[in-house]
Amino acid sequence: MENTLIDGRYLLLTVVGTGGEAHVFRARDESTGGEVAIRLALHPREKTEELALPDFHDSWVQLLGFGTDAQHGPYQVFELLEGQTLGQLVPQSPFDAEDWRVFVDQSLDAVEALHNAGWVHGDLNADNFFATNVRWKLLELPFLRLDPPKGRSAIFGSIYTLAPEQINGAKADTGSDLYALGCLYYYAACGAYPHTGQSDAEIAISRLRFEPEPLGPKTVDFPAPWTGWVMKLIAPRMKDRFSSVAAARQLLGVA
Repeated sequence: MENTLIDGRYLLLTVVGTGGEAHVFRARDESTGGEVAIRLALHPREKTEELALPDFHDSWVQLLGFGTDAQHGPYQVFELLEGQTLGQLVPQSPFDAEDWRVFVDQSLDAVEALHNAGWVHGDLNADNFFATNVRWKLLELPFLRLDPPKGRSAIFGSIYTLAPEQINGAKADTGSDLYALGCLYYYAACGAYPHTGQSDAEIAISRLRFEPEPLGPKTVDFPAPWTGWVMKLIAPRMKDRFSSVAAARQLLGVA
């Protein structure tokens, strides 16, 4: 696909990411000479419905435009970000307390803005939080999702951050997003997820049957109230978690 011209305007240069719905390319806008990111659907459709877009928050990747290429189907144009994802950074080294708190505060901003706009994400994972030299940004936005591939599993989401109720077939809600954030905060603090296994099935069974190991002993310089806060986010039962991002933020603010 490199060197392909999309919609007579965007020249695809290199692949920068891929997923179940789309490939993402670094591209050059031939009308301006500037570089952008192009998200191109893996499964082209004949028509793209009109998008109902909320006001974009500065903690979300910015959408610059969208359209449909005659040969390659629907595409979306985003600002081109420079940096690394959470999933690329943590294997190099878990975060210290200061960097962890910055990630927590800014990721809470992104998800709270999403919830305030009336959306639930449902698949928050380490590949869709991106660290730029300015701030963390959420890459995948639920109102911009493209058609999933045919035959996709009924379980939607990244297994390491999928809430127990989603594994049991429930529709994602704000509590599910908070659970996923808790898994990411656990991962960022110690380099491992709350539940692991040799397969998706093993991880799912572990999550449904066993309590996660406490985070505190796995960290070095994290205050006990912070690690306890994470454990409340990943409580197996929804009623034991925070009711909203605002409630979670309030308790962390006094920790």
